[in-house]
Amino acid sequence: MCSSTKMNKKMNVAYIALGGNLSNPETTFRQAAIEIKRLKIEIRGISSLWHSPAWPADSGHPDYINAALKVKTSLTAKDLLNRLHELEAQFGRKRSVLNAPRTLDLDIIDFAGQVSANDPVLPHPRAQLRPFVLLPLSEIGPSWKHPVLTKTAFELLAELPSSDVLDHAVIKRNWLES
Repeated sequence: MCSSTKMNKKMNVAYIALGGNLSNPETTFRQAAIEIKRLKIEIRGISSLWHSPAWPADSGHPDYINAALKVKTSLTAKDLLNRLHELEAQFGRKRSVLNAPRTLDLDIIDFAGQVSANDPVLPHPRAQLRPFVLLPLSEIGPSWKHPVLTKTAFELLAELPSSDVLDHAVIKRNWLES
């Protein structure tokens, strides 16, 4: 029988951005999703895979593959972030140089609409400026609103230079199912 503590745990909805430009990001994302499920985090939405140009543009790094997940978890935002960082390390991510190529990048974009200036900073401080976050997010959370700006991903995309948005393209739908 479940204890009342377990039964009363609050489930929070969070949005996680995935990115990678080393190895095979699609395979890495699939394996990371399996690990996320093992952490008792329920995946409730999966975006398409998106091709995104490397940033900064003159870096000479390989282009990125990006996606987003909508999840439900009883973890706190801090515990979720810690688990995501552990997963990144498990997949070979080394946090050494800013904007360095990586096998896996996992960022919490939003956690239950919380706003925090502490660790973790919520919502993600630059999500509203990044088409590679907003495009996948718009697929899985069309009614999601930025907790501070109170705008949907579609509205935030409309405020970005169209050339930045048009640099991105869907490369595969239903990637987690195949």
